[in-house]
Amino acid sequence: MEEQNSMKINQLPSKTWYWLGLNDTKVKWAAGAPCEICAEEPSADDEITGFPEAMNTGAGKETDVLFAPEQTKNWSVSAKEGQTKQVTLSIGQGKETVSSGKIRAAAEEGASLTVFEVFEPAQAAGQLAVRTELYAKKNSRIRLVQVMMRGEGQELLNDVGCICEENGALDLLQVVVGKGDVYDGIWTELQKDHASLQAKIGYLLQNQQKFDVNLNVRHFGKVTKSTIQADGTLMDAAEKIFRGTIDFVRGSADSVGAETEQVLLLGDDVVNKTIPVILCAEENVQGSHGAAIGELDEETLFYFGARGMDRTQAENTIARAKLEAKIQKIGDADIEQKVKTQLAEVLDRDNR
Repeated sequence: MEEQNSMKINQLPSKTWYWLGLNDTKVKWAAGAPCEICAEEPSADDEITGFPEAMNTGAGKETDVLFAPEQTKNWSVSAKEGQTKQVTLSIGQGKETVSSGKIRAAAEEGASLTVFEVFEPAQAAGQLAVRTELYAKKNSRIRLVQVMMRGEGQELLNDVGCICEENGALDLLQVVVGKGDVYDGIWTELQKDHASLQAKIGYLLQNQQKFDVNLNVRHFGKVTKSTIQADGTLMDAAEKIFRGTIDFVRGSADSVGAETEQVLLLGDDVVNKTIPVILCAEENVQGSHGAAIGELDEETLFYFGARGMDRTQAENTIARAKLEAKIQKIGDADIEQKVKTQLAEVLDRDNR
């Protein structure tokens, strides 16, 4: 049996009260074998030059042990100067119960790169750790779409890091509609002027599923912008932790950061923890955060009841609509259909 590594992941950059249990998450994770990464287009990975030697990621340095070269599947893709490129990656656990992968993506000056990452369910329980490192150079754009559909008992550690140069942009979309626990770390550095991040996260959690998120965006350049939107549903006894940090570093004048979250609670035993953080070492900036958390009210239930729907049907309809709003933004018909099929299975309470 693989040796388990005890580690702290998803650590807040600025500590809060320890009794809240939000400063970090403690996990045990084994170092395994290379995972499976299958590219639909292009079929082979690219060579990347000038990639940063070191890059921070959301899950943190303690996870580095999981991505040693001998136990990690490595894959890279790049869009050359002025090029528009798209690649779809199917990422699986493989035959091993524990596996790891590392993906690097770079967009040269003026390029546009879209990367779809589909985390497929495995045939057996296990642990899959994947690190994605992104580098958006001057006037370039990277769009990263991550679809997480792992099965019950199949844990996923999704670790993302990104650097954006002058007027470089990262558009991130994450859709979580699996049955296994997900540990999600995202770290973005807007290093130069006019760089930007737009992050959208949608999720539907059920049974005792856990979703643990640490999203950190650091504004270094002037006139940088970040927009973070998280929207999801907790059912049964699911648990979610969302840490969202907007950090205005000294020198990031005229920058703007906004974070919003909407959570629908559809179970007596659900656990929802949200901790928005704004750090500010620069005076002339704008930072905001807000959250809307609640249950279906009686008026809404009456509306559905008048149309012949019971409480379960009403809850499923609302939960489906919330997530489908994110699914429609994926931008690939085949992936969207695959996610909708998985969503229908997750909402089938008779088989949960």
